[in-house]
Amino acid sequence: MTESRIPEAIDAIIAALTTAQPDLQVWDGPIISGDYTNAVYIGFDGQYEDSEELAVSAQQEWAGIGRNARNEDLQITCSVVVLTGNADTAWKPTRDAAYSIIEAVGQVLRADPSVGLPPPVVAELVPGDFYQETGPAGMQARVLFSIHLKTRV
Repeated sequence: MTESRIPEAIDAIIAALTTAQPDLQVWDGPIISGDYTNAVYIGFDGQYEDSEELAVSAQQEWAGIGRNARNEDLQITCSVVVLTGNADTAWKPTRDAAYSIIEAVGQVLRADPSVGLPPPVVAELVPGDFYQETGPAGMQARVLFSIHLKTRV
């Protein structure tokens, strides 16, 4: 019996998103190498710093007296980052693009809340904070959200 479903939950969410939304760039954690483009990040808040980042918060409790099963409650840190060039002078297109990606993630989770994992599993999107940031490459919209996943181990 597994002690936690964190690894398989992250893998299942990434697989579900890449299968259902093939045009969507999905990253497992922060970019290690590659192009920085509009994307959804699973297990990463989208803010690059020189410190560690919380990828998942987990809690467990016994499923019942005398049983050898525990309920596991996961909060998987995620983000959407959308970049625009310096030519843009309004936040609306960047913001709209970020939230269209959030909507795509929500549709995938609503279509299959189990994200392909064996039961019992229920995953849901929990909207979070919206950031508007400027940088040397132009405007950046970043939406921090989490995927709340309830399961049993």
